[in-house]
Amino acid sequence: MDRRKAREHAFTMIFQYKFRPDDIGDILADFLEENDPANQREYIEGAVRGTVENIEAIDKKISEYSKGWSVDRINAVSLAALRLGAYELLFCDDIPNPVAVNEAVNMTRKFAGPETVDFVNGILGNMK
Repeated sequence: MDRRKAREHAFTMIFQYKFRPDDIGDILADFLEENDPANQREYIEGAVRGTVENIEAIDKKISEYSKGWSVDRINAVSLAALRLGAYELLFCDDIPNPVAVNEAVNMTRKFAGPETVDFVNGILGNMK
């Protein structure tokens, strides 16, 4: 599995977290039972757990840069991409900032649609 696919899996679990915040351990366990992330297991587990463990700081940063938008108003797909991108920007020294932003933008384009790409890009681009 490559890193892009691993990010998509982490993004999916972070998306699910919005609707099942008490079940992140189960969400991650279900994923690992059904999938073999091979060499990306450490990244996936770290990204999901790291995002959840730092969710308050991440959401605070997103709110700070989203000018007039509370986290509650951001659609769930864009929010998942923002949370994962912000986690990588703020807590992953081994991931270059442009890569974190670009990957979050690509996931937004793929899963949320082109109308939210500029929004996500603007927030994460200014956050770095």
